[in-house]
Amino acid sequence: MSEMQKYKVCPVCGEHNDPRLMECDTCGTDLMGIPIVDIRLEQKNEELLDNAHESNDGTVFVRLCECGHENPPQARKCEKCGEDISDIIPTEQIPQKEQEYILCEAGGSYIFPVLKGVSVIGRECGMKEFLQTKKYVSRTHAKLILDTDGLFIENLSRTNYTYVNNVRIQDGKVALKCGDEISLGGITIDGNRQEQAAYFVVGTMK
Repeated sequence: MSEMQKYKVCPVCGEHNDPRLMECDTCGTDLMGIPIVDIRLEQKNEELLDNAHESNDGTVFVRLCECGHENPPQARKCEKCGEDISDIIPTEQIPQKEQEYILCEAGGSYIFPVLKGVSVIGRECGMKEFLQTKKYVSRTHAKLILDTDGLFIENLSRTNYTYVNNVRIQDGKVALKCGDEISLGGITIDGNRQEQAAYFVVGTMK
């Protein structure tokens, strides 16, 4: 039986190169870290890709990189870390249950369920029924963002500010996790909270 054909697949142009080459013969891409594959593995990949494209039951196939990122089945380089994934066989994507978050007032007297998408909070926005008496909270104070990457908060107040774990938020959004404390309009000093500010702890729905 003749030796099975082996080669390096260029992650940029898809050219099948001699396994001894250090650069792609077509586009010059560095092939030093590219694994050697055989025709049987490549055919299996192609069959799985065909099945993924022809699937009518809603099944989604991905190439899962070692960094954890889910790439399209036709990708040869990871979209997140740039690693070669041409030898990774596409697998069926397992839907992940989206986490449901709540903001619980530090004293436990009020709970705000965080909806998927963008929620603006302040004395005249979301939470207004609780915040309207808090003078240190702005009318439009902060933005909550819940998407597939997690929960984030962004400050919108130019005067009273937003804090996470007693640290003031600068420009841009800040990732939140369970147990983080959000302060609207004030900080905690020597364990004491300001009466006219609002304080919440990030939690999840059970």
